[in-house]
Amino acid sequence: MGVLRLLIFGTRGNWVRLAGIVVGVAIGVLLALLLVAGANALETRDIRSSWLQPAVNDLSTATTDDTIAARSDDIFGGERIDRLDIAAPAHAQAVLPGMEVPTPGTYKASPALTELIKNTPSTQLQDRYGEQVGTIPESLLASPDSLVVVVGGTPEGVSALLSAGVVDSFYAGAYGGNQNYQTIALVGALAVLIPAFLLVAVSTTLGSAARAERWQTLRTIGAPRKLVKRVALAEAAGTAVLGAALGVGGFFALRPLLALLPVAGERLIADDLAVSNTVVLVVAVAVVIGAVVAALRSARRTGSSATSQAVFEAAPRFARVIPLLAGLGLFFLVKTFAGQIPVPLVIPIVASFALIAMGLLIAGPYFTWLTGTWFARLAQAGDAVIASRRIVRTPRAGFRSVAGLVAATFLISVFAFSASASGSAGSYTSEPLLPENAVAANVKLDTDIAGASVKERLSRVSGITSVHFTYTDGEGIYIAGDDARMLTNHAFAGDIGELTGGIYSLAPDGPALHEATISTLDGLRINDIIAQTDSRAPSIEEARTALLTFEGVDRSAGVWTRAEHVVDTDSDLATQFAEIGRLAIVLVTFLTAAVLAIATTAALYDRKRTLSLLQLMGMPRNTLARIISWETLVPLLSILAPAVFLGWFTAYMLITSLSSRSLSWPDSLLGIALAATGLMVVVSILLAARVGNTIMRSSENNRRE
Repeated sequence: MGVLRLLIFGTRGNWVRLAGIVVGVAIGVLLALLLVAGANALETRDIRSSWLQPAVNDLSTATTDDTIAARSDDIFGGERIDRLDIAAPAHAQAVLPGMEVPTPGTYKASPALTELIKNTPSTQLQDRYGEQVGTIPESLLASPDSLVVVVGGTPEGVSALLSAGVVDSFYAGAYGGNQNYQTIALVGALAVLIPAFLLVAVSTTLGSAARAERWQTLRTIGAPRKLVKRVALAEAAGTAVLGAALGVGGFFALRPLLALLPVAGERLIADDLAVSNTVVLVVAVAVVIGAVVAALRSARRTGSSATSQAVFEAAPRFARVIPLLAGLGLFFLVKTFAGQIPVPLVIPIVASFALIAMGLLIAGPYFTWLTGTWFARLAQAGDAVIASRRIVRTPRAGFRSVAGLVAATFLISVFAFSASASGSAGSYTSEPLLPENAVAANVKLDTDIAGASVKERLSRVSGITSVHFTYTDGEGIYIAGDDARMLTNHAFAGDIGELTGGIYSLAPDGPALHEATISTLDGLRINDIIAQTDSRAPSIEEARTALLTFEGVDRSAGVWTRAEHVVDTDSDLATQFAEIGRLAIVLVTFLTAAVLAIATTAALYDRKRTLSLLQLMGMPRNTLARIISWETLVPLLSILAPAVFLGWFTAYMLITSLSSRSLSWPDSLLGIALAATGLMVVVSILLAARVGNTIMRSSENNRRE
């Protein structure tokens, strides 16, 4: 026991090394549990609020005993409101879970929406729904921030809405809100897990490198192999168990803070971030087993080699690039045969992303070896020669030091390029029909309303400056020339205009409004109502409320401005990427800094005998900084450009596979993140040089030599 205590805790350096291992393992366990908890929370809240997406059948099957429901999206002040119009007889089989159906003309709202309605003039919001008769229980809401309203109606009124159907069941299970969001959430989780696992791996490496020298010393003085294994197991298991325990404790401590983070624009509920004891135990045991296996391998290598024997790595083979190529190939298949894949698209997309991310790390040593071989031919100065020989002889160890930076560069590139696809009203080159201060409503298909009555009703709404209409013959959508000139600031000169891309004029190429081939609008029914306002936010909301409550307007289609219609936070893929990406990038950056520092320090501990000998031979102190610079920059530069390119390619495939958008110039986040990466490299080199000089000055090392 005395030998065990002396070997493990004998010096201050050992304490620092063991602390580094414990912290690395703790962070890895903490992040793994947080991500599992986050996934559980997303599923739990989806199941809890799935009643908002009822399973419905066609209205042609409706009977007097059926519940009719129509789901739609409303909006107020840029915030989306989930609306469910419902008509249910007293003896209906399909009933709302946990609450009674409001009667026609009344509604029930979530606590957050109730508070919003209370603090807003009724003409801007409450008048859309009627009289409030209750509050939706929090047990039926995805988040405390959820804006949800259930509006009671008559069977005839609800059936007239475009999205109406006969409710088969309100228990549809977890719908995920949006498959796109599920996909990018998994991508974001993998983006955090990869550097987290790297951190655990290099932390174990830090222990192995420093342990090996002591185990070799034990074998040299005649210690039995069993004693070496016992000491190795004691240290590895002890640090892993302590790190896992701290990680588990940190998870329970940070869980309330994680609940405050917005996911899809809404906070989580702390109780949803639950992880079963089995999962906690599996994660902790897996980490401990991994540490023990690494220690046994280190002890086995030590027992079979002499103390002074140098250990070189076999040259990496091209086979290391195969996983990366497989990921690229799978993405091409997903892109080409997206509509024919028999499984949910999220599975092959996430698999492709994982293959590319892991394949990049697996191929890293091969690229490092190729670049190191080229660098060795050019190296002439002593520091460059020393660095090049280490890179060529130990390419895996050389790449390990910068693996975190490579992963971070790739992941940051993915999210930065993906965010460039963000939609906006200016994303379309066509001259828009709707000005920024106008809202538009769609008229029900079977409704023929008089324009005069609409104008008379809307003239009583303060803030509305003009009212315009579009018309349809069942095939095209048309607008009077005078109305078109007012809406487009006299950009249209014809008598009758025809719209391309509908009322919101979302034509990606060419004009959204052109001369119509018909000669008159007589006999055509009104298709859309356009209310132009004085641009004040209250005026826009009052106009929206007036249109939503007008008889004949299809409420399920919503009343939107052009910008709101283009950028819907629930369907805007790039917005979701930016939301998850910024959080992931912050975590990845911190993890990368830790991985770089620990990996570089581990490499120095692994070679401290060589460095001490070089100092005894008269090597200048600043030479070490140059050696570390070469050993860091050469592996990094060998794969930095491929990492950025693969990040762009992955972002392109993700965005184009999940939407019809295209990429543009990357988000400014890419430049900031790459600058931060460069700064981390410089700081790491300086810190590593300082640590290396401390190691070389150690009297213990010099006396040993």
